[in-house]
Amino acid sequence: MSVRRIAFVALLTAALVAVALAGAGRPAVAQEMTKLIYALPTTVPAVIPYVAIDKGFFRNEGLEVEGRMFPSGREAIQSLLAKHAQLQSVSETPVVHAILQGNDIVTVATVARHIETKLIARPSRGIRSPADLRGKRVATLPGTNSDYFMYRFFDHYGIALSDVKIANMSPPDMIVAYAKGDIDAYFAWEPHIYYGKKQVPDDSRVFYPGQLYQGRTTVNMNRDYVRQHPEIVRKIIRALLAAEDFVRWHPAEAVEVASKRLKMEPAVYKELWPEHVMQVELDEGFLRLMEGVGKWAAEKAGRKEPMPKFRDHIYTDALVKERPRAVGIEK
Repeated sequence: MSVRRIAFVALLTAALVAVALAGAGRPAVAQEMTKLIYALPTTVPAVIPYVAIDKGFFRNEGLEVEGRMFPSGREAIQSLLAKHAQLQSVSETPVVHAILQGNDIVTVATVARHIETKLIARPSRGIRSPADLRGKRVATLPGTNSDYFMYRFFDHYGIALSDVKIANMSPPDMIVAYAKGDIDAYFAWEPHIYYGKKQVPDDSRVFYPGQLYQGRTTVNMNRDYVRQHPEIVRKIIRALLAAEDFVRWHPAEAVEVASKRLKMEPAVYKELWPEHVMQVELDEGFLRLMEGVGKWAAEKAGRKEPMPKFRDHIYTDALVKERPRAVGIEK
């Protein structure tokens, strides 16, 4: 080895030693966490977001996510629209209403397919079949997936809205009114049907949606935030995908996490589990569902303006990069 090369190696070694000594004793630089607020509904099929928060999958991606619970997704989405939250979950119907009202939000994923939206009624009030609802006092929460299911239910069984006394209530108020006998039935989602049945166990009949309606639990964000922070959206998707895998391989622990959030007995939650398909996806069926709900909502509101293109409100970029097979919607 030449003298010049020996000198170069010596200088390089000295420099590396100096750097090492300079860094000795210094604390490791902690990863800078991005803080996010996640507005969440009180609902059974939101298990993947619950797990992503409570089992640390968001934190693994450098995201410090605070989950804020709301009685309904309709209330949760208001937090997103007011920009008090950066992401939010709800069934598709409030999303459609928000888009029709001109809000520029996008769905970055759906995290469950569900048939949890139901009708609960009191047989002692003469309600043993759908036709028996005529003349009865029935509660719903406008703008929600249960309101859309009510429309599909009445339309299927030939019941006009004028045949029923409709009361507009939030699900917690429905449960109280149902237990007191102030209403005869109500349309809602789980766990609010479970809570109503628990209040009146010997005088409740539950009507299931069957083929009339299968909802989707969505994850939504404001478009301007997505444009400005596409890498954060990818981190969110990675965390949700990790949570999906956890739910698939550790269902008992997932049930425990969700049960604590919803204040339900794990055994009851486990009983409701088969009513859901917990997976992160964006498929063509979701787009068709949004278009169907949009048509109903527009007719209900007497909308005269052209319908928005719901495909423009579905952001596939992040999910298609992280799990291409989970995306079935064309550009």
